[in-house]
Amino acid sequence: MLPFASPEQFMLASDVYRHAADAMLAGEDLYAVSPPRLPGYNFIYPPIVILLFVPHALVDSALAAYAIQFLLNVACGIGSTVIVARALQRRGLTLGRIDWALLVAFVLVSAHSAITLANGQVTIPLGFAIALGLDALDRNRDAAAGTAFATAALVKVFPAAIGLWLLRRRAWRGVAAAIATGLGGLALGALILGPEVTVTYVQDVLLGRLEGETYDGAPAPDQSVGGAQRQLAALTGLGSSVLGIAAVLVVAPVLVALYRQVDTDARRQAAVLGTILCVLLAIPLQRLYMLLFAFPLLVLLYTLPSSRARTVLILGALVSFVRVSYELAVTTVEGLPLPAVATETTLAMLDSLFTVALPTTLGMWLMLAGCVLVHYGSVPGRDPAEKLR
Repeated sequence: MLPFASPEQFMLASDVYRHAADAMLAGEDLYAVSPPRLPGYNFIYPPIVILLFVPHALVDSALAAYAIQFLLNVACGIGSTVIVARALQRRGLTLGRIDWALLVAFVLVSAHSAITLANGQVTIPLGFAIALGLDALDRNRDAAAGTAFATAALVKVFPAAIGLWLLRRRAWRGVAAAIATGLGGLALGALILGPEVTVTYVQDVLLGRLEGETYDGAPAPDQSVGGAQRQLAALTGLGSSVLGIAAVLVVAPVLVALYRQVDTDARRQAAVLGTILCVLLAIPLQRLYMLLFAFPLLVLLYTLPSSRARTVLILGALVSFVRVSYELAVTTVEGLPLPAVATETTLAMLDSLFTVALPTTLGMWLMLAGCVLVHYGSVPGRDPAEKLR
């Protein structure tokens, strides 16, 4: 439906990748070009990543480039499903057809994946890389885990924060592999494309995005950016220059609490899920990257016994699927046969609610609360990790 409801979103990312790769092949600045229909949309990944999109340029068609990205997304989505299923089978769970269908649906046809499939984005491959890394840690293959996490971080910088879990696990081989992969990728990009391209990426793209303002005063209710920065801007009036730091300070104590005890499989998965949630809540564009937490969330939902923690996690997951925009909510209320006073009151409530948080963000906070309950609440039953020993 998205290609018809929001045609400007269809093939948006894959078209950007195609034009950037075409510029690179022509010896032009790959960070300066935009598709004619999308002025202002530019390539934002490290130089080495552009090599992945050379096939997009070679087909010389926006639709064909999108088809390549779509097939890649589907393949990576199926790969993530297999990895999660394998992790559940290691924990003694036998999956039926309905279970397989649910896993595939979560990764490929849920509200989390719809936007990335329509855009031709790289979120699903990033989720696949994160799942590969977590699966490797599950099997005590630390170096492979570090390589997988660093590969995701080479595309989008923020997955590097998942390295905190490597540090907590004292997976020093994983840390070394992650550093080597990250630095090696940047060095290879400089070697193949020239050091000036890397300088442009660091100065104009990376630092430029870090310095960019997210909010100017209180957020507008129809603004699509969520996360802790939105709540802080709405509730405290903090300036954009300190919102990022403040958001980190808000989520950091939760992460410290989750890292205190990781002596059971449930607590380890909750700590991983909490790590990803804290990272996504601290950055502005968290709604685009929610598939990154598929592995730990699905493992927890399948392995946790009936408990308050599992209930909160399920509720949070369901709320995180909600993609109701402010405009749609307002249009719906205005179309209801309500008295004028009730309509005005409801619209005022919607304005206040959407100013503070988006529904998806509320779902993420609920899931983070569920992670805390896994650690400090009462979770009955045997630890599924016993099957891994």
